[in-house]
Amino acid sequence: MTPTESSDGPFDENLEQMIAFWIVLDKAHREPFKVKSNFARQAAWHIGVCACKGMLTLEVAEDMFTNHWQITLDGIDFKESLDESISELSGG
Repeated sequence: MTPTESSDGPFDENLEQMIAFWIVLDKAHREPFKVKSNFARQAAWHIGVCACKGMLTLEVAEDMFTNHWQITLDGIDFKESLDESISELSGG
């Protein structure tokens, strides 16, 4: 297996990466997307990282799962912190 993590980790101050994570979390928040959707295929790495970090889930109740990625409370918190960081990095 080849590691895909950068030396600074997935959440460094790289504006492009931060925006990509924000897009994934925002889409899951506004309109949960299917696991096999085109969006999920294109953003697979970012979705995987978010899911591993507890920011996205397929679980809708204890031991009950769906086929749509949904944002968690941790994901909402992280998305809000990304809003601030992106604004600062982009000079806004």
